[in-house]
Amino acid sequence: MSDRRLIGLDLAWKEGNGTGCVELKWDGDELALSCVKLCSSVKEIVEWIDQERGDWVVAVDAPLVVENETGQREADSVATKRYGRCGAGAYPANKGLLGEDHPGGKLLRKLKSRNTTLVEAAEHLNSGRLVFETYPHIVMVELFGHTFKYKKGLVAKRRAGQQELADAIRTHLCGEAAAPRLQIDDVLDELLCEPASILKGRELKKREDKLDAVICAYTAAWVDAGRPLQGLGEVGSGVMITPSLRGICPPFG
Repeated sequence: MSDRRLIGLDLAWKEGNGTGCVELKWDGDELALSCVKLCSSVKEIVEWIDQERGDWVVAVDAPLVVENETGQREADSVATKRYGRCGAGAYPANKGLLGEDHPGGKLLRKLKSRNTTLVEAAEHLNSGRLVFETYPHIVMVELFGHTFKYKKGLVAKRRAGQQELADAIRTHLCGEAAAPRLQIDDVLDELLCEPASILKGRELKKREDKLDAVICAYTAAWVDAGRPLQGLGEVGSGVMITPSLRGICPPFG
């Protein structure tokens, strides 16, 4: 496997809010967790990425390219049309909602200045440094067969859904049949075992952000490993890259 760093970001749509950050590295043909943390700004995220030299694959849960003033992007429309029935419809992204200088665009500019290629088509995968937009709910449908109810509703419902997601990561991504397989170390085990039943408010949200970042980092590894992909959206207006296992959308490229 490559020596690229595999980074997942559950990027906050507003500066100052917490962004879940996870880094995986290859250990033979398996994945080892090297970092899990929260950052509060794009500047802090880029400084963290810059701490180590070398190449990377960065998967971001947030709109990176937003050219439309109103309405929704093609990526958002396709996600809702194809995956809405699975609970994975997308929020509409436009400049009116996000502003001209939204965090995803700011992050993209900073990474491009570091010789990073935005992945919107199959031919972009040949670069040493890659960044792409992904959507964890669609990744969950493709990898696990369904999503989890941990974003909205009563605290008890969010706690239960969050624990179901943690259990699915352990069962499906860390299980013997996983390809690639995510190793369980002390840090990941602590995150997966953290008792959601006693968490509330900011602490519950922090765990949610970290779990979503694990899904993003695993998607970065999926891309690096050359596993089947799909791209939702149009080149130049925002493309979501996710695993492709269920034939719901045409394969990437």
